[in-house]
Amino acid sequence: MILKSLLLVVFVLMAASCTAAASSDTTTSASPSTTAVALTSLPPATTTSTTTSTTTTTTVPIPLELAADPSPPDAAPEPRLVEGFSGVGAVTMARGGAALYETPEAEEPFVVAREGLVFAARSQHDEWIEVFTSCDAPAWVHESNVFAEPPAPDATIGPGFDFAKAVIVLDPGHGGPWNTGAVSPGGLVEKEINLDIARRVDDLLAEPHTVDWESGQIFVGREIPEAGWVMMTRAGDSESADYEAGLTFRSDLANSIGAHAMVAIHNNAGWEVSLDIPGTDVYYQSQVPESRRFAKIMVAELRRSFRGFEADWVGAVETGAKSRLSAEDDNPQYYGILRRSEMPTVITEGAYISNPSEADLLATPEFRQAYADAVYRALVLFLTTDDTGAAPDSDPVIWQGVAGSGDARPECVIPSQG
Repeated sequence: MILKSLLLVVFVLMAASCTAAASSDTTTSASPSTTAVALTSLPPATTTSTTTSTTTTTTVPIPLELAADPSPPDAAPEPRLVEGFSGVGAVTMARGGAALYETPEAEEPFVVAREGLVFAARSQHDEWIEVFTSCDAPAWVHESNVFAEPPAPDATIGPGFDFAKAVIVLDPGHGGPWNTGAVSPGGLVEKEINLDIARRVDDLLAEPHTVDWESGQIFVGREIPEAGWVMMTRAGDSESADYEAGLTFRSDLANSIGAHAMVAIHNNAGWEVSLDIPGTDVYYQSQVPESRRFAKIMVAELRRSFRGFEADWVGAVETGAKSRLSAEDDNPQYYGILRRSEMPTVITEGAYISNPSEADLLATPEFRQAYADAVYRALVLFLTTDDTGAAPDSDPVIWQGVAGSGDARPECVIPSQG
C-alpha cells in the first residue's frame, strides 16, 4: 500500500512537470521577441534572421541611382494668383506663354515670354503686375497669364528650422550667347556644366532623403523632407534654359521671394599652383554674417564629395571660403550677386574647368552629381543646424582683378513662346 502511494506521487509530479514544459514551449513559439534596427526611414529593403526565440529585421539603406541627366522640368503651370499675393514675389509665365508690355497702356506686347520663365514681381496695379525680367529691365504682364506667388514668411534658420519650409534659389552661373563662362581646352562650356549641376541639386531638393553624415552618402528616406520652394534663375532644360540672365535680375528674384539661401553655381579658370587636394573656392558676403558660415560648410562638403576622385588638382595659393571687396572708395562686395542679394548667398567655384584633368571629371555625370550632392548637404546643414564648417576661410580682401560684368547686355533677348 505504501509502495503504491509513493508510485502515485511520483507519477503526478512527472505529469505536472511535462505540462509546464509544454506550456512554456507554446508561449515562446506564439510570441517571439522581435528587434528592429532601422538605418533609414523609407522604403526598407530588409534582411531577416530567425531563431526559436528571436527575429531580427535590419533595414538596408537604398542609395540613390545615378542619373545620366537631370530630370526634365515640370510643365508650365496654369494661371493663378496664390493666396496672399499682392504684387511682390515671383511670377511664372503660365502655359502658352505670357505677353509682356512696356506699360499697362501699351497696345502691343514687345514679346510673348516663353512658358515656364520666372521673373521677380515688384508691384501690382489693378489686374497688371510689374515684373523685373531676366534682361534686367521692367515690364508689365496681365495677371491672367501668370502663376503668381507671394514671398515666404520670415523664419529663423538654424537648429529647429523646418527644411520643409526652406525657400532656396539656385543660380546656374552664366548663360546665353555671350556669357558662356570659361571653356575647357577640349571645348567643355561652363554655362552648360553649371546648369546641369544646378538641375541635379533641384532634383535632390524635390524629394525627401536620408544622409549618412559620416560618409556623406545620400539615401532614399524621410529624415530630410523636400524643400518648401526652390527657384531656378535660369528655368528650363539644357536648351531652353540657355539664355542671358542679368545679375540684378538674379538677386532681385531671390530678394522678392524672401529666400532663406541662394547658391550661385560656377566652376573656375586660371590657377596659381598645383595642389594635392581640390582647389575649391567659395565666395561669401562680408555684409551678411551668416554667409561666411555658409561658405565654410560648402567648401567642406565639396571637398568631401571630390575626395573620391583623382585628378591633377590646381588652385590658388590659399583656397577655401573667401570674400572679395571692390577697390572703389566704399569697398563694397566685388561680385554683383553677393552685393545685391539680401539673404545668405555664396558663389561656388567647385573645380577648374580650364585644367584638362578636372575638365575630364566635369564632363562625367558622376562628378557633376557629386558636386550636386555637396551643395544639397551644405544647404541642409546651413539651414537646419549651427554647424560652422570644417574648412579654411579668410577675411575679406580688396581685389584688384577684373572678372567682367554680369549685367545684361543691350542685346539681351527674353526667350519667346514662338
